Amino acid sequence: MKIDFSRKFTNFNGEVLKDTQSQKELALSDICIESLLSVDPKSPVEGVEKLKRYNLAMEIYQGKKESLSAEEVVLLKELIGKYYTTLVVGQAFPMLDTD
Repeated sequence: MKIDFSRKFTNFNGEVLKDTQSQKELALSDICIESLLSVDPKSPVEGVEKLKRYNLAMEIYQGKKESLSAEEVVLLKELIGKYYTTLVVGQAFPMLDTD
């Protein structure tokens, strides 16, 4: 399914969310990449899975990924749901369902 990774996240007032450190506007690509590269020490991931996540993150970062497989959508939803706030999850999940 085709995904627009440039879509921005907003608060309830419609203001675009920004990264607290860089003040860069948060796009779906940023959230996906960060979630793919995050690690939970309580749930170790094997090297092969880490490589798969890294490769997907690089494709998104380089703008080479325009569509996602159903498996990739499930993975991203799982990771975003684990690492992000309700405000981000509530917007990211529908963005990932768009075709």
